[in-house]
Amino acid sequence: MEEYIPPGLSPRYRRHWQYAIDVSRIPLLRPSSLVIALMPLLLSASRTVFPFIQLSVPASMWVTWAASVILVMSWLLLQLACPKFVREYRDFGQYAQRQHSHRWIVWEFYHNVMSLQRWRTIVQETLAKGISVDSRVSSLDMNEYALCPVFPPAPDPDSVRVFEPVNANRDIYMPMHCFGKRLVLVLQESDPKLREKEKELFWILYTEAAKERPGYRAVYWGLVTLAAALLGFNVLKNIWLGMIGFVDMLRNMSLELSWLIDVSRNLVCPNT
Repeated sequence: MEEYIPPGLSPRYRRHWQYAIDVSRIPLLRPSSLVIALMPLLLSASRTVFPFIQLSVPASMWVTWAASVILVMSWLLLQLACPKFVREYRDFGQYAQRQHSHRWIVWEFYHNVMSLQRWRTIVQETLAKGISVDSRVSSLDMNEYALCPVFPPAPDPDSVRVFEPVNANRDIYMPMHCFGKRLVLVLQESDPKLREKEKELFWILYTEAAKERPGYRAVYWGLVTLAAALLGFNVLKNIWLGMIGFVDMLRNMSLELSWLIDVSRNLVCPNT
């Protein structure tokens, strides 16, 4: 049996999927889509209206177009690669706002856990955190034992399997094999620690899902960084051009002011 080791916090946790979703919700996607759609139309219209003039698109506009394409690509990658559970809930607070029954998180767990890379460790974690119990040594009373579903013993000491949950009245039980043990994940409405267990089960699933598919996450952050660099280049370039224009305006104003001063002097003290 593999020994359960509580996972630590990765120093690169801000590269997990939930932060990628935060970035994708910055209101840039709609303008990016608009730029992509308008660029071919602008080129076509300019050639149609002014066929005798060779119009060139400014480089800064092409840079903006490229950044827009990259942002849309990153959004598509996020939709395809990020686990649905993470896309649906940003955190437990958002999950709680939906006011699901306590049974809902067990079904979410059942439908999502085996798609995760470290799902066998997650099953162990439910036992370590008191959300599931060993059916051989637990303190369930006879009535609770009767409600627990009957399921076969583990076929070998390395077997890990999650069985379909069973609703019993307002409680829910999910049998699991965990390295030779027969566990039952239990959420009972009468349990005084029900909310804490529901929250803990959410975070066990969510934390692992947010770390999934590191290769896709690396590509996503690479695309976002590239798009930000292109947009930043455009912004700095425009600031620089604006500063040059501002300095030229001040120079022209100083020349005009000098001219006005000279004219005023001539009017007050004309040459004799």
